Amino acid sequence: MPAILTVAAEILTVESRHQTLIRTLAKTAAIPSAFDTPLGVRSVFSLAAPLISSCPDGSNLKITAFPALALMPMPAMANSTSMPVGTRLMVQGTPAGATNCAFSNGGAPGGTIYVAFENGGCAVPQGVSGITYMHLTSSVPQGNILTDNIVVAGVQVLNVS
Repeated sequence: MPAILTVAAEILTVESRHQTLIRTLAKTAAIPSAFDTPLGVRSVFSLAAPLISSCPDGSNLKITAFPALALMPMPAMANSTSMPVGTRLMVQGTPAGATNCAFSNGGAPGGTIYVAFENGGCAVPQGVSGITYMHLTSSVPQGNILTDNIVVAGVQVLNVS
């Protein structure tokens, strides 16, 4: 196990340099936030699932993705790589039980800011910037900590300016 952790840590630093270069070439903030945003296993799997075509025999992968969270296209922002705070995001379909949009970002208090999900959408709140993860939830937990048991749909990756 220690050998795997060492390799993972080595890969992490290289990937962070790749992201910094890509963001610099795209003329966006190279390092948009002082803190990274931790995601739970199901959120990470939900992002990776569309890219996985098969698993090795015996992998025993018992993780299920969250129901998909699809956003309506935003024509006004088609040429932009980021969206400003206040942008109204509209969700395709009506996920059952959704009462809040959860915006997770390393700089947010408790890690997540919750906004009411009303009329099929919500606005990007103050207090998030850079790479931000959006989920739909059934409640707002004490301490604003996002947990799998309240996620109704997700996850979308946003770049907030």
